[in-house]
Amino acid sequence: MTGRPAGRRALPHTADTRIAAWGSSVEECLAQVVLGAVETFVDISGARAAGHREVRVEPGEPVDQMIAVLDEVIYLLDVAGQVPVGATATRDETGLRVRLELADVAGLPQIGAVPKAVALHEAVFERRGDGWACEVTLDV
Repeated sequence: MTGRPAGRRALPHTADTRIAAWGSSVEECLAQVVLGAVETFVDISGARAAGHREVRVEPGEPVDQMIAVLDEVIYLLDVAGQVPVGATATRDETGLRVRLELADVAGLPQIGAVPKAVALHEAVFERRGDGWACEVTLDV
C-alpha cells in the first residue's frame, strides 16, 4: 500500500452490498469503511454535518470494532434518521473513539438500498503491506 491514498469502493455482490476500504492505519481504514457504507445508499457529496456523535469501541480485534461501528451507523439511521457524512477514528488506552459528523438522511438523495444489518460472514480487517484493508457485507 506504499503511496496509495486511503479509499473505499463498493464491490459486486448478488443480493446485498459489499464494501472494501483501505488506509495506512486501522483508524483510517475504519473511517473509510464507514463512509463507504453510507455512500452505497445516499449521496453525501454535497452534505453538511448538522451535528456529531462519538462512538466508543472497546479494545479488540479490528474486524469486531468495524462491525460495532457499522452497527452504530445503522442504529443512528434507524432511530435518529441520521447518517455520517464525515468520520475520524482515534485510539487511546480505553479503545477506539470514532467521531461521526452527522446529517439528516431525509435531506440527502437516496441512490441505493438502505442497509438493515452488518453481515458477520466474510467480514475481514487485516494488515496488507504497510497498511490496512477491510471488506464487509451489509444486508439490505
